[in-house]
Order: sequence, then structure tokens, then C-alpha cells
Amino acid sequence: MRVLSKLKIFLLAVLIFLPALGRAKAVIVLDAAHGGSDPGLKYGSEVEKEWNLRFALALEKALEEEGFEVVQVRHKDETIPLDKRAERANTAQASAILVIHADGEWAGERSGPMIIVEPPTQGGESTEIPRWGVITPYQYRMSLKLGRDIAQALGFGMELSSLSDSRGTAGEALNDTARLYCLPHQGLRYLAPPAVVITPLFLSNPSDVKRFSADQAAADFAAQVARGVANFLQY
Repeated sequence: MRVLSKLKIFLLAVLIFLPALGRAKAVIVLDAAHGGSDPGLKYGSEVEKEWNLRFALALEKALEEEGFEVVQVRHKDETIPLDKRAERANTAQASAILVIHADGEWAGERSGPMIIVEPPTQGGESTEIPRWGVITPYQYRMSLKLGRDIAQALGFGMELSSLSDSRGTAGEALNDTARLYCLPHQGLRYLAPPAVVITPLFLSNPSDVKRFSADQAAADFAAQVARGVANFLQY
């Protein structure tokens, strides 16, 4: 039985990573959240959908410079339902998916960046072939590694925050100041490859908005994220 379980885990890894091996370049999917009739958050003149696309375009350039092929879920201001987003992402034969979500909170004190990983589905089996809407423990561990590699490239703690969902892997170190979270997120729930939500900034924080108003700041941030992805794939 142990041999069979190990075989299933091996086949799961092959299903996720083999498509990318047959390509000249590994594929990274970028999903700029919201768009079109769905503006996302609004703080004064700042609109989340515009910031999400701005970072996605900066990331596209940085990832291409690292040698990746990039697939954008949206290239412009258009409305794309959540199920269509998942379909585009899951059929791209990607090695990793980055969902871009600016955030906000009422006090205006929280700042970015922040990374979110979806916890494994309760009751899921580690050998289960992934289905859309099911996050296996194996998928969770791979997404957590992706999140940690990006966190390291950005220069902040790789430990999970103590505010994280308790369904994360037992024994994970917790840290009040960490910016890596294990939390349920609708943007991740239906994605099959390793995937994380990246929140570059909080629109409710004037310092964040001021910092990223300069194009170079967004480019520098994107370059660090791209290096984290490259480290994850040892690219």
C-alpha cells in the first residue's frame, strides 16, 4: 500500500509539472483580480482593478526577463467570472499561478506586501488527484514553498503568521510579524497548480500608495517576485 501511495504522489507531481517540461520555457499564469464591471476596492481615487493590472503587467515583464513564458488571465479592463478565471489558469499548463490582489482595511494602518496560501481541503487525501475546488495537502505544501520563496526574495519572514488558518500543516512556526498567511481565499480555491495570492500594497495606506506611484517601485517589486518564482522552480 505504501508503494501504491508513493506512486500516486509521483503521478500527481507529474500531472502538475510535466506539461512545463515539454516546453522551451516554464509557464507562469498571472491573474489580475477584478476588472471591467467589478472594480474591487475603492479608496478615494484609487481603484483596485487598476492597481492589480498594473502589477500584473510589471510582473509579466520581470518574469519574461527571468526566462519564463507568461499567460495573463486578463490584459485589459474586462469582466471575467471566477470560474472562467480558474479555467484559463488551469488549462495553461502552468508551473505556478500568481493572483494579484491589492487590499485595504478601515484603519489605514496595514501595509503590504502580503502573501496568501490556500489551506488544504479538510478531509482531503495526500494521494488524491487534484480536482478543481479540492486543495490536497501536497498542493498546499507546494504552494507554501512558492509563497516562502517569494517571501524570501522580498526580504521578509517566511514563517506563517499566527493569524493564519489552523488547517495549515501541523508544526508550522508561527510569527505575529510574518506576512505569509494560510487562509481560505476564493481566488485560490479552484486552482490546480501551485498558486498564491500576492498583495503588493494596501490602498487604504497612503504610504503604500505613494511608494508604488513611481513606476520603478513596481518594477523593482516585480523583479523580486520573479526571482522568488525562479528560485521555487530552480530556474
